[in-house]
Amino acid sequence: MDTADNDAYARDARRRFGVLSSSTTATGIPMDTMRLQGPDYYKIRSTHADFLASCANYYLCNGAVISAHFGDTRADQAAKATLARLYPDRVVEQLNIDRLGTGGGGIHCVTQQQPAA
Repeated sequence: MDTADNDAYARDARRRFGVLSSSTTATGIPMDTMRLQGPDYYKIRSTHADFLASCANYYLCNGAVISAHFGDTRADQAAKATLARLYPDRVVEQLNIDRLGTGGGGIHCVTQQQPAA
């Protein structure tokens, strides 16, 4: 395990996955969980310290899954393939979100509803 796999984000993601994969629904049915491996931080385009490269921060819309690519070709292709298996009736579109990720956010973050003024 390299340093990128042992940072605070990676440790937290493993803890959350462990909790979810051992959880059940309110009716006692085991939760169905899927791993979506993120990119290697040494292979992504961004070098910004606050950059968050999360493949799980995607958006579902009519007929598509909008997700990010980060420049780690292997991980980007693997994430796209996983999303395509999870959502076989949708097209998976990957976007360069480097400017957004520098602020610690992702596609799902910026597509959330805002309260009316």
